[in-house]
Amino acid sequence: MRFCLLVLILIASFSGISQEIKKKHLGTYSGEIPSYALELGEEVFQVQTAAIEIQLNAEGILIEKIATKELKGTYQFLKEDKNAIYFEGKLDGQFIPESYILYKKDKRLERKGIYPQPDAFLKKI
Repeated sequence: MRFCLLVLILIASFSGISQEIKKKHLGTYSGEIPSYALELGEEVFQVQTAAIEIQLNAEGILIEKIATKELKGTYQFLKEDKNAIYFEGKLDGQFIPESYILYKKDKRLERKGIYPQPDAFLKKI
């Protein structure tokens, strides 16, 4: 009986430690990825500006729409400080997780671009 109570208390304490993104910060963020140059060998391609939309759901689901392409995946809370929430998203079909910073006061999301893609700033809509 005491052992079961001890196990129950331990499980409850670990679930209380886990953090998540608060509901008021969830939703849809929209912005643009700036144009950039992509060098492949001796050729240089100019990539045009693209619209981006990121949707964060309470279930830990992340939906990223770039132009007409839509990718789904999950996000994982990393840390939180006074001004920002740091998390990363693992999209289906990608091996490298994407990093995000959610600025609380501005309701602005920064998507750290994977090289050579530049960072994108999105506003909550």
